[in-house]
Amino acid sequence: MGQTGKGLSFSFLLLGLLSAVGCSSTEDAPDPNATVSGFCGNWAKAACSAPVVQACAGVDKADPSLTDACVMSQRVFCENLLPTKGYSSQKATQCLNAVQEAYKDARLTALEIATVRHRGEPCNQLIKGPQGAGESCGSDDDCDTVRNYLCVMKGGEGTCQIPKLVANGDPCSEPASACNPGYYCATDAEACVKSKAVGKACAAEFECETGLVCEGDPKKCTEKVSPESCTEDADCTTNVCDIPYKATEGRCVSTIILSGSTSVCTDLQ
Repeated sequence: MGQTGKGLSFSFLLLGLLSAVGCSSTEDAPDPNATVSGFCGNWAKAACSAPVVQACAGVDKADPSLTDACVMSQRVFCENLLPTKGYSSQKATQCLNAVQEAYKDARLTALEIATVRHRGEPCNQLIKGPQGAGESCGSDDDCDTVRNYLCVMKGGEGTCQIPKLVANGDPCSEPASACNPGYYCATDAEACVKSKAVGKACAAEFECETGLVCEGDPKKCTEKVSPESCTEDADCTTNVCDIPYKATEGRCVSTIILSGSTSVCTDLQ
């Protein structure tokens, strides 16, 4: 009888321990990026580093009130970057890490601007778009980016594919084959060839470098605007248009140094 009592006591103790372990394993911490509001709050905190806040405000020392203002402004900016539907937090951490890295100082390169101002890689995989595999698209957000589908462009037309990056000069006829930046899939050669510079003959705009259009008679790759009078990043072959504060036009540059005199700072202060 004594042994039975001890056995029951041990069984109840073991059951209690297992129950406690089971509860702790199932009660996971809430996802801080589960909603657009939560994600953009964390985006804003990552963007508003001390060097950024100080540079945009034109001060030498950190000021909590300036940081708070920056976070509020950048949160709204982030929310405006995202479409109204389809957000998923599955790859939010990768994006936030990239935002923090870009804003760790008061200097933004072209690649960093693509990420933090236009939601380029790796921030282009936050949306579960409506188009299925192989269906037409105009941007990555049209596709299920959470499952790694992106809009792969061929001949100026896009389809949702899981991209397979091919080497420069290699065949790109497969629907998922994607070329490196600065290259495009030529319809005649069916290979990745270098994008055409200013003055080169072209048949369509997708053949030209970023910031160029295909126009004229005969058609040639031509600058959209003068490098000294751009209005958006897409106007520039450098992918960066530095517009002064309260101005409507700027100049094409390769890097932006943050300060209160550049319009990039308007949503960082």
